[in-house]
Amino acid sequence: MIKFFRKIRQELLAEGNMGKYFKYAIGEIILVVIGILIALSINNWNISFQNEEKEILYLTRLTTNLGRDVDLFEAVIREDSLHLASLLDIENNLTTTLDTITDPLNGFQFLKKTFLFTANRTVIDNLISSGQIELLRSNNLVENIMQYYRNTDRLRIGVDGAIQENNREVTRNLILPFENAKITDSDYLNRLRNSIKYRMRLIEAQMKRYKKNQADAETLIGFINQEIENIETIY
Repeated sequence: MIKFFRKIRQELLAEGNMGKYFKYAIGEIILVVIGILIALSINNWNISFQNEEKEILYLTRLTTNLGRDVDLFEAVIREDSLHLASLLDIENNLTTTLDTITDPLNGFQFLKKTFLFTANRTVIDNLISSGQIELLRSNNLVENIMQYYRNTDRLRIGVDGAIQENNREVTRNLILPFENAKITDSDYLNRLRNSIKYRMRLIEAQMKRYKKNQADAETLIGFINQEIENIETIY
């Protein structure tokens, strides 16, 4: 088309018809501008489409990470439940339990048994470090995602941290003095009973928080799947 206009302009120039020459020159310029605008529009659409594809990919991977979190929460809650039942049985048969302990480091593992949660952060950490978090257009969804991971971080420094500190206290106050204490020593037995009760409260607190975070993860998966559906509907 541009070659056609150029040929006409050349003929008009040769004929000396400057009025028509300028009209065709302007028409040629307009065609060039339109062509550039169309090319830019197509390029922008391609970039937008590629970003949508990346967004869906990241969101899908986030649901995978969150699904693994849900499974891990479930596993820890199940183990905690069994541990609670075991501690209750030991509390009710404390003297018998102490009679069977010959190696305190191993014998007191019932008090130090620990099940902890670690969030699967592969995708969210990659999004943040690469700056690709900007691909997620829903600010509300991004805030929900970040809030979830902030809450899982609080587990580590909250109830999980208290359990780990309790492990150190058990070693210091019960395991190390065990060989010098008599199982009939009322002070030692009271400390042991109190330690068992405290451990049970910690585990109950952990289970409560884990169940809450597990429910949050499941809800977040639903939000993300809805966002993916919305994106796919638009495109």
